[in-house]
Amino acid sequence: MRRAKGLVELSRRDFCALAAGGLALIGCVDGGSGAIQTGALGGGDDQPPVDSGVGHDAPGADAAMGAACSGTPVDVGPPSMFVLGTPVAFSTNRFFVVRDAGGLYALSSSCTHEGVTCGVSSGRFRCPRHGALFTFNGAIISGPVSQPLVHYSMCIMANGHVGVTKSAIVSASTRLVA
Repeated sequence: MRRAKGLVELSRRDFCALAAGGLALIGCVDGGSGAIQTGALGGGDDQPPVDSGVGHDAPGADAAMGAACSGTPVDVGPPSMFVLGTPVAFSTNRFFVVRDAGGLYALSSSCTHEGVTCGVSSGRFRCPRHGALFTFNGAIISGPVSQPLVHYSMCIMANGHVGVTKSAIVSASTRLVA
């Protein structure tokens, strides 16, 4: 039997991760933090829902201008330490911070296949276990993965450093202008 276009098979782990991301996004919509994380409107048959954290590779399509921090962000240093197109790995917290033309973004370094930590290889992220490849924005280049890397909320901390909040999942197009 053929699967209808647009349908995907989710593991229990992937479903729970997506559901948790949806709950985290509810907290980003209101509450007076001064930053509302949104994505582009619309989406054709080949695009996932806007706030699913999947797809949306347009750099800077959703930039937060120096968003104030809420929750318990991880301090990753001053914005000036991030160079265009060069991912910085934070192995203790298992994420990368990358600067592109649109600003800064943070994404998981855990492969969506089996959770192994990805590394940087030839201008992309590579899982050492089964060879899955991802773009620097987390989009899938090749499998055995079926989900892109997850993006996390970023903010400017009181000390002027950049903060990453792993409990808040955002769209892959979200950028922090810093």
